Amino acid sequence: MSVRARDLTLAVVACTLVSTAIIVPRSDAQLRLVQRWEELSPAERDQALRNYQRFKGMPPDRQRAVEQNYDRWRQLPPQEKDRLRGNYEQYRHMSPDERHDFQRRYRDWKHGR
Repeated sequence: MSVRARDLTLAVVACTLVSTAIIVPRSDAQLRLVQRWEELSPAERDQALRNYQRFKGMPPDRQRAVEQNYDRWRQLPPQEKDRLRGNYEQYRHMSPDERHDFQRRYRDWKHGR
């Protein structure tokens, strides 16, 4: 994979991580991160370029964190990835109040560790 392709892939992942704050793809469409550029629709290309620019605009330490999260994701066994995707689908279908409550409980749990 070329450096530009790798950066673009990381940028797409970065956008996913930044916009969801979760280390999993948001939908089946985002599971196509490794598609060839030529296979993307114009809208997908536009989104990928915006993601790339956003990723490149991040501080270097945040870029490294995104890359490390992506590497950890890639190393997970398929069953764990499926479990996390399922969890995220549940999260996506929560009402705003349920999400807020979930996020509050997660912050409390994380600070208590």
